[in-house]
Amino acid sequence: MDFIPELAAGFLKENPEREIQFTFHTGVTKQLLDELENRKYDLVFCSRPSEERHVTAVPVKKQTMVAIVPEDHPLAALERVKPQDLLPYPMIYFSEGSGLRQVVEQIFAETGTRPAAACETEEDEVIAGLTARGFGISVVPYMELLTKLKLKILPLGSPSSERSFYMIHDNLVFMSPAVQAFRQFVLEKCTF
Repeated sequence: MDFIPELAAGFLKENPEREIQFTFHTGVTKQLLDELENRKYDLVFCSRPSEERHVTAVPVKKQTMVAIVPEDHPLAALERVKPQDLLPYPMIYFSEGSGLRQVVEQIFAETGTRPAAACETEEDEVIAGLTARGFGISVVPYMELLTKLKLKILPLGSPSSERSFYMIHDNLVFMSPAVQAFRQFVLEKCTF
């Protein structure tokens, strides 16, 4: 919610002499990457693309994945959970095209199974809202919004509970000087 707007605002503040306008779009990883390849976008920020895509992906931010449950859920009494603890409860999943779906599935890979699906949707904010209303439990990236909802946020005791967020561009497409400057700005601000 804040990461990209903060980067764009910081870039504009450091470059007041340039007449640059940003156009922002949101979507799931697959959709964003397809539109990058179709030259609709100059840069996208999303989950790691598959090797089949011939793009350059640079990690720019890490996000901690957390389990969220309604405040009155049996798991809400815990301070931390392991993926195995989540298995008995229906889960709200990210939809198939979302890069976060793969991240969540990787978290459960070590258990050999995964919770039953309560439902699926694309947006992490919607997943948080559905979880707060008791539609299921979820695994999402930590975001400030979670603290404003009636949820218990539970750290995951799992080696795969962090995910990287990538800045991606297509090497085969001309990058304007403004896009090159913004890309460089992001690389300087976001190396981890």
